Amino acid sequence: MSLPAQYQTAEGLRTLANYLRSQNGVKVRSGIEHEKRVDYFKGKKLVECLLEAKKWPKSIPVITDKGIARMVASALIQGAFFHRSEKVEDKKGYLMISKRNVFEESGYYTWMYSGNMVWSNIATGLVVALVIICTLMPIWPAAAKHVLWYCSVTFLIVIFVLLTMRGLAFLFMWLLGYDFWVFPRLFDESLSFQDSFVPIYTFEAGTPGQGYFRLGAIAVLIGFVYWACTQPTEFDGYIKAQKVFIEDLYAGNLLADVAHDATAHLDRNKRVPSLEDLLKAMEADEKEKIGGADSEGNPLGDNISDTLSGAEGDALLNGEWVNVDPADAGSAKESRAWRDRQQASEDAAQDQEEQNMGEDGESAEETEWTPPDHDQEEEDM
Repeated sequence: MSLPAQYQTAEGLRTLANYLRSQNGVKVRSGIEHEKRVDYFKGKKLVECLLEAKKWPKSIPVITDKGIARMVASALIQGAFFHRSEKVEDKKGYLMISKRNVFEESGYYTWMYSGNMVWSNIATGLVVALVIICTLMPIWPAAAKHVLWYCSVTFLIVIFVLLTMRGLAFLFMWLLGYDFWVFPRLFDESLSFQDSFVPIYTFEAGTPGQGYFRLGAIAVLIGFVYWACTQPTEFDGYIKAQKVFIEDLYAGNLLADVAHDATAHLDRNKRVPSLEDLLKAMEADEKEKIGGADSEGNPLGDNISDTLSGAEGDALLNGEWVNVDPADAGSAKESRAWRDRQQASEDAAQDQEEQNMGEDGESAEETEWTPPDHDQEEEDM
């Protein structure tokens, strides 16, 4: 018994190794060997996989003899596609390289060959591109954002409808005594994406002893149908509310509460100030600083109130109205607070004047002059 010629070449062994590393190949387990995560399998499983020949490559002959299967496995070891390993005691999932690198059905073998990496590299590139595209979402055009929003909402509605119909189908068949599931392994996290949709449905007899639960569910269903028939207004309102919800969902009305104008012009670039704008701003700052310095050096600033009277250029100085250059009054004349302080100064000056007049009247009464008494002076003499 000799090894077929196709398995004596590196190309033939690589083709077989690609098959064994595919989904139809030998089932592997994940372990750790010398602080590195690896895939390993048992020799018996490899022999069984070689003999089953599911979707076998056309470029290499099918293996039907167990002895040839062992010879092919030994050739793969010599080609450095995998090596023999041993399990570490008291450490589950830990392996170490075996010194006896020969093939035996009872041994464990670790893959060194990663298989055809073309599709894996393509998938990795697509994932990286997708991440970059999602990261740059703030600078997407408005049309692209709308398309993404519509696709997301549609996907959400499709998933919701699918789960609802799936649950209703199971409920009706369960009431009849059967278990009917559409995509029964849809939520199995241990499976891959493709395997989650296999099989499409399952139909089995229900578990015995659930008669009371079925009767209770039937009573609830009859009550719901009775409510929908006797209260058409409320049921119609519920249906209308769902339609309005879907319309708002597609229109984007359920997004964060932001101003409509800001949302509509989210992608509009902010105006960058030109050189002329910057020069004007610097000139205005310089004028403001010069005006502040002039007001600090004004000798009238300590005595003149910050307010002016109704006449242009008049100010209150030590209780008397004097003429002042309007430029010294500053921009306060234009503000409401400036006018309030003006009125307060006028009222205070008027009150002070009335108070002074009252004090002068009282002193005049107290110091009223009386003529001298000459008769009294003669008697004293």
